[in-house]
Amino acid sequence: MARTKASGSGRSTQHPPEAPASEIPQPPSRHVRVFEAIADLNRGFDHVIADVERLKELGFFRDKFSNRFAKTCPLTIEDLRAWGNFEVTEHLSKRGEAEMAQTERRLHDFEKRFKDPNEALVEAERLKKKLAAKGVKGEAGKKNPKEGAE
Repeated sequence: MARTKASGSGRSTQHPPEAPASEIPQPPSRHVRVFEAIADLNRGFDHVIADVERLKELGFFRDKFSNRFAKTCPLTIEDLRAWGNFEVTEHLSKRGEAEMAQTERRLHDFEKRFKDPNEALVEAERLKKKLAAKGVKGEAGKKNPKEGAE
């Protein structure tokens, strides 16, 4: 810890060390907030189902129609949960594909800026040799048209 002597005083003052950048709290990203909201939504569905069950245990929903509600409510909530999760995850999937394509383009552009110019020459030479080898193989397998006419 850094200690500094206060002017005019025999006491020393302690200063807390600076926190590394990795330890400074950052606001959650949009992705984190979206997944937290999905989790909260699903917990909310669980609470509704549990509350209906608790009301049943307390003696509510005894007549024919309210009993029917108590039986169909959890099924309806589960259907709503499945539909909501499907809609959100489908949107996230489409958005994720678009973000991935954008990130790949940015990464490619970044790598291109720092690519060694000599690598292009080496790659061109390698391709030239590969094409020459294919050309030689292609010529060796062909019949001479004059030979086939005899």
